[in-house]
Amino acid sequence: MEYILSKAIIKKIPKFKAFEIINHLTLFDELSPEEKRLISDNPNLFYFIPKDNVFINEGELDSCFYLLLSGKAQVAQNRIEFDQLSAGDVVGVTGFVRDLPRTGSVVALSDILALKFSRFQFKKLPANVRELIKDHMMQELISRIDRLNNQFHNAK
Repeated sequence: MEYILSKAIIKKIPKFKAFEIINHLTLFDELSPEEKRLISDNPNLFYFIPKDNVFINEGELDSCFYLLLSGKAQVAQNRIEFDQLSAGDVVGVTGFVRDLPRTGSVVALSDILALKFSRFQFKKLPANVRELIKDHMMQELISRIDRLNNQFHNAK
């Protein structure tokens, strides 16, 4: 399959629709309506990634991470596919945390709507919102490590 190299594009969606999307994600259940609006009212966080587009390129320097709101993506390293992502998953965390080149590429297997956070945008969030997302990020990464370990052991 041939993929299109591109960047995610900002998706202008109405604030009420963005709030509805945020409100339906269990990740944000702990937040008050006002805190949810801090996210949903920021149109620069919402990105649309068309199917077959590569939105993270292995080796590229980028410190943003994505939180998938809908859709599916495939993660590959050295052109070897090894993981799939779906709504609620985070990707791009290594670059966000460590300022290292991307360790893999990510391609949209379907149209994706995602939140994309730069360090600057993330730091502007209230502390409790940042902590909630960080906790989710850690849980997600542990789940991904467990899943990949199982795949590795089953492949033996």
